[in-house]
Amino acid sequence: MKSNEMHLVSWMRAYALPFWVTRGMDHVNGGYLEELKQDGTPSIVNFKRVRVQGRQLFSFSLAAILGWHKYAAAAADHGYDFIKKACRDKDGYWMRKITRHGTVLDPEMDLYDTAFIVLGLATYYRLTQNPEAVELIKSTVSMVQKKLSTNLGNGYRQSLSDKDRLRQNPNMHWFEAMLFAFEATQDRSFLEESAGICRRMEESVIDAKSGALRELFDDQWRPVQEDGKILVEPGHHYEWSWLLNRASHHMPINPALIKGILGFADRYGVNAQTGLVYDQTTESGEITQATHRLWVQTEALKAWLVRGDVSESDRVRRVDQIEANLMRHYFTREPMGSWCDRLDADGRVHEGPVPASSMYHVMMCVAELDAWRKA
Repeated sequence: MKSNEMHLVSWMRAYALPFWVTRGMDHVNGGYLEELKQDGTPSIVNFKRVRVQGRQLFSFSLAAILGWHKYAAAAADHGYDFIKKACRDKDGYWMRKITRHGTVLDPEMDLYDTAFIVLGLATYYRLTQNPEAVELIKSTVSMVQKKLSTNLGNGYRQSLSDKDRLRQNPNMHWFEAMLFAFEATQDRSFLEESAGICRRMEESVIDAKSGALRELFDDQWRPVQEDGKILVEPGHHYEWSWLLNRASHHMPINPALIKGILGFADRYGVNAQTGLVYDQTTESGEITQATHRLWVQTEALKAWLVRGDVSESDRVRRVDQIEANLMRHYFTREPMGSWCDRLDADGRVHEGPVPASSMYHVMMCVAELDAWRKA
């Protein structure tokens, strides 16, 4: 980036956190808002996804740990109290969706949503050392193992109604949640849980020859075609590579696994002219969605910060390019602190609501960038 351009860390601290602490809270009904209009005012959607509540709890807890905003801890406390009150069923599992006012809208237990509740609880525990948060995590793990394990015990279904399909994405986020729970508590049962997901990923999710990381499977973990093709997401390749690198500090990880999935994403997932990462390709590299979601770019940046197969000069060049793309295309807009969620295939902004769910990706990315620069 040029010296006079704003960097991601200063943007997060000066604009994004003040914006979301002020405008992303639901002070009337509790918890966090699902999304905002482009002018920064609340949208009219009448639902709150439980995953967003968990993601925002994570984001504000991490911001408070880093000392990046004076009201971040209060924002985390606000979300924690709401999550306990409104997002958990009487039987102890976390629901998928509630109304804006906090009543039940979709009571089904969903691994994807549950993983983000656990991620939020683990990070909130790091902030507060509140033992109740750990007890909630432990009861959640027990519920997931009991309710969502496959019949063969080789991973998890996304939900009870998802009977004949298995998906890598919710399993990835469960791996992430367990890794963060271990780091927060040093309870090795969480590390063992994450290691089991990692084994399944290496055995079935990744094609060992190409490095393609498949998304959808039958109940035997055999890849399933969609519209006649096996589809993959380069953003998940970068996300998994960062997670595996992080996990390697705590458990044995096959380095060829990381190298393979990064190689696939680099070859087929990046626009060579702009450096923007595509949303979707086939496992053979055909681009099927030439759009560019915000979260995909943040995951690519995280991966480049830690990958071990590049020179330091190449790392700096690519990190600077992704950071410049994020600032130029997604974050330099009014009101400052907001973002655009998607670019079309030609790099034009897709005008739409501002999803609060993106804060998790952005906050993690910026925190990792700050730590790397300081190191």
